[in-house]
Amino acid sequence: MDHQTTPNLALPLIQGGQAQKHVTHNEALRVLDLVTHLGVEGVAAAPPPAEPGERWIVGAEPAGPWEGRAGEVAVREDGAWSFLRPRAGWIAWERGGGLRVFDGAAWTGAGSGERVDRLGVGTEADGANRLAVRGAATLLAAEEGDHRVVVNKDAPGDTASVVFQTGWSGRAEIGVAGTDDLALKVSADGAAWREALVADAATGRVRFPGGIEAVVPAEAGGGAPVGAPYVASRGEGLVTNGTGLLGTAHNFPGLAFDASLAPAGLPGAFVHRGHSALVLSGEAMPVRPDRVYRLEAAVLQDALPGDWSAHPHGERHRHYVGLAAYDTDGLPILATHHMRFRHGGADSLTTLAAPLAPGDASLRLADAAGWNESVAAAHARAITVFGYRNAGGALQDGYSRITRGGMFAPGGVDKAAGTVALAAPWPAEMGNPDDPAGVWPAGTAIANGRGGSTYKYAAFSAFVPPEAGRWYRGTGFVGGVDLSGRNEPANLPPGTAAVRLLILANHSNVPGGGGGWAATGPDHAVRLAGLSLAEVGGAAMRRRADGAVALKVPAPDFDAGTVPLVPAAPSVEAI
Repeated sequence: MDHQTTPNLALPLIQGGQAQKHVTHNEALRVLDLVTHLGVEGVAAAPPPAEPGERWIVGAEPAGPWEGRAGEVAVREDGAWSFLRPRAGWIAWERGGGLRVFDGAAWTGAGSGERVDRLGVGTEADGANRLAVRGAATLLAAEEGDHRVVVNKDAPGDTASVVFQTGWSGRAEIGVAGTDDLALKVSADGAAWREALVADAATGRVRFPGGIEAVVPAEAGGGAPVGAPYVASRGEGLVTNGTGLLGTAHNFPGLAFDASLAPAGLPGAFVHRGHSALVLSGEAMPVRPDRVYRLEAAVLQDALPGDWSAHPHGERHRHYVGLAAYDTDGLPILATHHMRFRHGGADSLTTLAAPLAPGDASLRLADAAGWNESVAAAHARAITVFGYRNAGGALQDGYSRITRGGMFAPGGVDKAAGTVALAAPWPAEMGNPDDPAGVWPAGTAIANGRGGSTYKYAAFSAFVPPEAGRWYRGTGFVGGVDLSGRNEPANLPPGTAAVRLLILANHSNVPGGGGGWAATGPDHAVRLAGLSLAEVGGAAMRRRADGAVALKVPAPDFDAGTVPLVPAAPSVEAI
């Protein structure tokens, strides 16, 4: 240890027997004055004009009187420059703002420019979260003009994202995760994640893997936006993409689009391969029951190699194309919701002669003449109460979902007394929703329900192409509301507000075959094209005495120059 100076600031020490002790003492005071609460004007590489007592940090590569003094503190004294060599840990306040710290080799800004392994603001940082902030808000502001936050990753397969959590469980993430495409993901539990939005980095195209809801205002019906090709794909009818104009199988789930084989003038066809399958169009089409509609479809059964002569129809199968009906609430209308049993030609529709309450063992009818007295099938022993209201509260005419099969035993109807002995007490779920006790009053419309075909096979019904490898066009008509209870094929069921196109393809192609039909395997194709449902202008309707509706449609006669009305009837032609 040098006993001539102090160990930290190198202040001169007064020695024993030293003469002129005041010189040493004053020198120590001078140094203390220079380094205590050290404040500098700034950092410079060459001596600037300076007032006495000003202190400067000598910058890199100094020149002139400062040459060789880099990093030292220069002090202007008595018209000249003197220098102090700093030691590690010295702190200097700079007039321009901020603090500088000498680390033994250079001066650096305190808290800036220096590597900090962890920083916690209001909370503890850790190895995983090296920067942690806990507070009500975090502000990142531009010093002047723009301000950008950059989240960088090393490679496309890495992740750069921002995660939003609830209770430390992830709920949303936005960023580039495992790819360079921007993605927004969401999670309900922090474990299972779903992509809501993906923007392709190469094309900028945006897709919504989870779908879009309510883009159109609710007062306009809601739903997703559509483009011009989608609208054009309906042509003059109601079936979206019925001709394949979109170049995809949109609206026909389970079918595949094929542009290689189609009737003349059409862009392609929809293909079903294999065994019997039921296909419903993805979109429901609103219809007016007081209108008549034409349904058209073209069918081609692929020819197969080999000898199929052992089967009456060769390799060809039965096909159906028609409509499925839906009510105002979007619920499917089944035959059991409107069909009624008839006995000896008498309709079973009647009214209650006495109130009917949940738990009752029997019911009394005003007229039981048309009720089933011998058919054992459960659907022929159904009871339907015509007191059903839709979600909007409207009472439905001729249509009811208050129905159930097997309600009475064969022989349980006493027509003379007008009573029906129930197989089980009247169920509460079939009670009157308008009455707190569920009681149906006398005079309520009621019928012996029955089952039947739910669908309207207007274009093709059990159609077997006469020749494989050839197109056939089927045309049929449907319209008016059927109140007969018979399930009139050309009428819409009561309660109908919309329909879906229905396709029952390769219906007789079952594994192993049967009933004379060939088993043509899981790859045998049937093709459908030109699917159309459109209103028939100039059609006429008249209700028949039994409640069904007779239809007539225009049939232009070119030679006669007339357009007579003829009874609507289905037809099939080869094209």
